[in-house]
Amino acid sequence: MKRYLTLLLALAMLLCAGCKSDAEEPLDVTPEAPDVNYDAPEQPSQPPEEVFEYYNPLTGEGMHEDISMNRPVAIMINNIIQAQPQCGVSNADIIFELPAEGGVTRMLAVFQDLKDIESIGSIRSLRAYYLKLAQSLDAILVHAGGSDEAYLDLRSTGWDHIDGVMGNYSVDPFYRDKSRMQYGTEHSLFATGNGLIDCIEDKGFRLEHEDGFDYGYTFSETAGEQCTETAEYVKVIFNSGKNTSFTYDSETGLYTGYQFGSMYQDGSTEEPMTFTNLVLMSTKMSVYDGKGRLSVELNGTGSGYFVNGGHYTEINWSRDGDEGFRFTLADGTPVDLGIGKSYIAIYDQSSGSVEFEKT
Repeated sequence: MKRYLTLLLALAMLLCAGCKSDAEEPLDVTPEAPDVNYDAPEQPSQPPEEVFEYYNPLTGEGMHEDISMNRPVAIMINNIIQAQPQCGVSNADIIFELPAEGGVTRMLAVFQDLKDIESIGSIRSLRAYYLKLAQSLDAILVHAGGSDEAYLDLRSTGWDHIDGVMGNYSVDPFYRDKSRMQYGTEHSLFATGNGLIDCIEDKGFRLEHEDGFDYGYTFSETAGEQCTETAEYVKVIFNSGKNTSFTYDSETGLYTGYQFGSMYQDGSTEEPMTFTNLVLMSTKMSVYDGKGRLSVELNGTGSGYFVNGGHYTEINWSRDGDEGFRFTLADGTPVDLGIGKSYIAIYDQSSGSVEFEKT
């Protein structure tokens, strides 16, 4: 019996040793794979910033070709209410607006590139002070007739110009829009961009600026930092019958134009006319003949405003001879324009004014 108990005890010890051995063996456990959401959209990679070697000298915008020495083209644009909408003007780099006789204004639209613009106009007659603006930019001038004084200055200066009324061209860039004749033939003259290019080449006009030419414009991405006062709404009052206003869009950084009670638009594209810069110049104007025609002082010095980025500041302007305008801050520092298109208003210091509001 004793021997039997000894055998049972030995067997129990062996069984316990086997259990311990099994318990101490490492478990073969494969770790679970991490959760992956294969439906999640990939984060888009940022495209590399486009690098430009050249710049448009009228806007400061980057270009892939050097056009800095190319002469621009300045076109006289009709701006009475019956002549709305204008066409092709959204392609202009600069729009000048000045009073003409009778309380109306006309615009000088300045283009660095006319290629493939299907319709520009309607085109109106020239006044001597618009010629001075074209000269300040060394621009080839396009117009439809003009005052006696304007023709006298064209002859005396020999300025390169294309006249849709008195000119005779083997390559004719002009056409009449019959739908515009209900208010008079003078409101129906238009030109094509490619036609003007061909006509300019056919006339053999100088295509590039002469050495040393300088527009007088500088550009900066931080131009708005020069302005200190709020200008979310701007109204330029030329006289009791004509004003042009602008509202600022903080998302785009642009000012949208309004005139004649509605948005200022390009009739070819229905695109709103928007501008990065508003330059508002005050000067002396006076009537010099019985037809109410104006003399506008564009040389010497004057005051005005620079508007950019929802704000404005007071500036001074100056011009000597046929050179471009120079704009300076109160302390004499040159004004940097914002990169983009500019609207430049020139109004009478005695009868015109500018209003600023916060919207």
